[in-house]
Amino acid sequence: MRIQSTNSYVKWGLTLLSVIVASIILLMILLNLDRFLATLRAGLKILSPITYGAVFAYLLNPIVNQTERCLEPWMVKRNMAPELRKKFGRIIGVVAALLVAILIIYATISLILPQLGITLKTLAGNLPTYFRNAETWILNILEDNPKIEPYINNVIVRMDAYFSNLVKTDFLGNIQSLLLTVTTSVYSVIREVINMVIGIIVSVYILLSKDKFIAQAKKMVVAGFKEETADYIMEVSRQTHRVFSGFVIGKLIDSAIIGVLCYLGLVILRMPYQILIATIIGITNVIPFFGPIIGAIPTALLVLLVSPIQCIYFIIFVLALQQLDGNVIGPRILGDTVGISGFWVLVSITVAGGLFGFAGMILGVPVFAVLYMLISDIVCHKLKKKGKTTTTEHYYGIQRVADLDQLVVQPVPVEGMETDKNDSTFSNENENES
Repeated sequence: MRIQSTNSYVKWGLTLLSVIVASIILLMILLNLDRFLATLRAGLKILSPITYGAVFAYLLNPIVNQTERCLEPWMVKRNMAPELRKKFGRIIGVVAALLVAILIIYATISLILPQLGITLKTLAGNLPTYFRNAETWILNILEDNPKIEPYINNVIVRMDAYFSNLVKTDFLGNIQSLLLTVTTSVYSVIREVINMVIGIIVSVYILLSKDKFIAQAKKMVVAGFKEETADYIMEVSRQTHRVFSGFVIGKLIDSAIIGVLCYLGLVILRMPYQILIATIIGITNVIPFFGPIIGAIPTALLVLLVSPIQCIYFIIFVLALQQLDGNVIGPRILGDTVGISGFWVLVSITVAGGLFGFAGMILGVPVFAVLYMLISDIVCHKLKKKGKTTTTEHYYGIQRVADLDQLVVQPVPVEGMETDKNDSTFSNENENES
């Protein structure tokens, strides 16, 4: 009895010590958040080849899986041994995935980049004409509205003084630092290209050994946790994979479709800089919520330099295209992989984008969706322990906890959707928001 009591005290003491240490570490991180984030970015930069490899492997994994499924009947007909089928299918799947990736890169370089170069060269050559057209347009407005002429002239004088000062002081005075910045930028680009090449090699190793890596991860989970906790961790991992694969890969496919549709629409409407604008619209569409705005503003300015009337038509076309994407194409491809409302999408993009930039804006939504799911599961578990309903609708009108005892605890169906069988807070929230 004394030994069991001592072990209990030791266990509680270790738990308390762990909580105190974790609290101190969290407090230090919060007090030195900028330094912590800088250290984290430096560590991620060192690990960038591994990160690139993991990202490439994750994106290419669906192609590998599909190739293996297609080859399975063919290998079975030839009475290949199971182990040989597995190895042969995996090698062919990895080769097929790499060939698809190389084909996409080649198509981008050979078809899009030359057109982008020609477009940018044409744009640079026509800038004087565009400025003269803009000047004529502004002068016509001033003739029709003489009262605003002093304000416009004042703005023009200030802008002229600003750019003159910028050229004379900032540019000429800091030419050495500018050259150093350019050199550093070129070095950074070369280093990133090398890291990406290494990442491709790493991705091959990951894809060839992914089953072993997953098995090793499960082995550590089973060894380190109780059976119930280990099952929960593996279930959360599967849900996380579902959210990330559905969102990231689906968003890439969705953006590629939008880019192609945008190009076809620009050709039909005879808009200028079709390749450049379609590329910008397609790339920025990867960012949820803010992507259409980020892509529409600079491209609309490009069209405005050519023709204000065409700019109006272009804005209408982009709005229609984004509505098509948001209401038809996006839901068809993405489905309900994220499962959070527009408000939480906005919050996740804002926070993650502020902390981690462009990558944060893309990955913030699925990361927040996983956190939302975990918190919802914890809330449901706590409520079930207390014998309370987990249906969110039952909490709308209550004033006290005792009011819940007067309710009939049953899931509330939503028109056009199935009732949640697991009575989960997460799914009930989705039903409300849909």
